[in-house]
Amino acid sequence: MVRQTSQEVERAACLWAARLDDGPLSPADQAELDAWLEGDVRRLGAFARARAVAVHSRRAAALEGGAIPLTRAAPKPSISRRGLIAASISVVAVGGAGALAALQRRAQPFETRMGETRVVPLDDGSVMTLNTLSDGDVRYNRKAREIVLNTGEALFNVVADASRPFVVRSGEAAVIANGASFLVRRLGRSPLQVVSFGGEVELNGPHGEGLELAANTRAFLSDGAPPVHTGEIDADRELAWRHGRIQLEDETLMRAAREFARYNPTRIVPADPLVASLRITGLFVANDPVSFARAAAGSLDLDVAVNAEEIRLSRRQV
Repeated sequence: MVRQTSQEVERAACLWAARLDDGPLSPADQAELDAWLEGDVRRLGAFARARAVAVHSRRAAALEGGAIPLTRAAPKPSISRRGLIAASISVVAVGGAGALAALQRRAQPFETRMGETRVVPLDDGSVMTLNTLSDGDVRYNRKAREIVLNTGEALFNVVADASRPFVVRSGEAAVIANGASFLVRRLGRSPLQVVSFGGEVELNGPHGEGLELAANTRAFLSDGAPPVHTGEIDADRELAWRHGRIQLEDETLMRAAREFARYNPTRIVPADPLVASLRITGLFVANDPVSFARAAAGSLDLDVAVNAEEIRLSRRQV
């Protein structure tokens, strides 16, 4: 496949932003957009910039008519799709993101099913990418941009705006970011995890304790405790799920089984504590637990039994 030039990436991003501005995408179009974004690391940033320009264009057109659209139900400004594309390409070319639309507070729920990942463009041009079994709300208003993540995992690529903080709330934690890329993970009773890939990212605990994260570092927050750093991370491993993969690095089979359970209803069951404690490393397809179990059995000298309800790994019988 021929790699797109930077100009072609920016142009395609603007076309997608214009299509989204016309209304919600069909499931097929959403799948096409998701595939396009995953195909090149440059595309997500270009798409975020194009979305910000589209928002600015809608606001400018509304102001000319003497009104500001307060919700998505308001009449769309009279600006042609071709004109929006041209304006977007022009502004993106010089690096401008434009001003943001003035919005009333509202809560827009989001969720993903088991095994589903989804890209969610936000009204300010920022982009939220959801992993499997995630749910929460988007709450934007004139003064703040707020996301509530009840459970699951989400990657945020945030457009900078000093006048409106971007805040992700999850339980007792608040992550404040600006012009940043970061991941928030809340899984069951495990401590909240925040991973920064760059930009201004701060994790705040229940008593106001703030912890700034450098690029490519992780922090944890346990209930009732202050946030703590845990050192540098492997960005490819953290984001393998965006490409439908699970990357394991010296993980126990029990931990691996729990990770696969996030994506599949068929459970991987280690037969006893010894099997559960065996360790494995590798890159695996998230929605194919059978292939993982067979690969693990081959490398760890185990037996594997598969039925409709579970995949059982046990010590090989001599």
